Amino acid sequence: MPNVFFKKIDYETLLKNPEEVLKGLEASGIADDFKKDQFTGLKIHFGEKGNKSYINPNFLLPLAKFLKKRQTRPFLFETNTLYHGQRMNTISHINLAYNHGFGKLDLPIIIGDGIKGDDYLEVKIGKKHFSSCYLAYSLKDINYLLVLSHLTGHMLTGFGAAVKNLGMGCAARRGKLAQHCQVTPFINDKRCVACGLCKAICPAMAIEKGEAACFIVKDKCIGCAQCISVCPTGALDVVWSQDCNLLGEKMAEYAYALTKKVKCSYVNFCLYITRECDCLNKEEKGFIKDIGMLFSRDPVAIDKASLDLVLRQENKDMFLEAHPKIEYLHHLQYASDIGLGSLDYKLIEI
Repeated sequence: MPNVFFKKIDYETLLKNPEEVLKGLEASGIADDFKKDQFTGLKIHFGEKGNKSYINPNFLLPLAKFLKKRQTRPFLFETNTLYHGQRMNTISHINLAYNHGFGKLDLPIIIGDGIKGDDYLEVKIGKKHFSSCYLAYSLKDINYLLVLSHLTGHMLTGFGAAVKNLGMGCAARRGKLAQHCQVTPFINDKRCVACGLCKAICPAMAIEKGEAACFIVKDKCIGCAQCISVCPTGALDVVWSQDCNLLGEKMAEYAYALTKKVKCSYVNFCLYITRECDCLNKEEKGFIKDIGMLFSRDPVAIDKASLDLVLRQENKDMFLEAHPKIEYLHHLQYASDIGLGSLDYKLIEI
């Protein structure tokens, strides 16, 4: 049974005491994994332009100094997005990272799938949905990833944390498309009031505004479902029981592929927990009280522990209330079934 180490702390306290991240890594034993001369990536999400809920770079200052002192060749690692926005290509992506304060860490930034996200590494896995997965090409040279994830809700998977950061966050564009390709929202004409909010937010420019209702150009749709989050009348929807479970399973297989290629450990920041993910280009408010930080070498265990702590604190299922149509534990169960990690764990408070 894998260990999950838990440090109870709130956002403001961690901001004043960022050395608690490093202390957690030391208490969990993960800090011992950082070896001299290995290429050590910090898998991070820089947040979309306009978003402020991403992991605060100030939390990582002592960690960055520690890794440099250990001469582990540390760097920040991310991939480009499938959809249009500031993170769609390496140049604007890195500029956004600097604008969001990650330059203060004084670490190189590696966008692992090339200038436009087209550089991929094929990893054979032979699973139900994929015989091969297409990961960011730079992963072929990386020795170790410390996967830093922000626990949030998510419009398609119910929640996002370590498994999503692995599966979606480390895939090249071809891999991201393969995971999303069968998730296509539809518009109910009887509910649509043609307000145009979905058209305005669509990163793929796949929505057009008609006289009485909006409509989706299916050949352009990339299945990101951002339109669903802004629709005021509930006119936008997907076939939840099929599309979302399928996406979750595919994401788990991609996470599995990554762990077969690179050694990983995980930190979940259960702070400033928002209803939707940090990919939305708008400021979001937290809807769950701060929990703290979790540390583990098992991505399934750390995600399950994060969810259990939320449930224990709030005494109700906040993620189910936020996204009632999504079986959000489905992709964790599938991830466990294929050998990515364990749903059982031992929680150790530090």
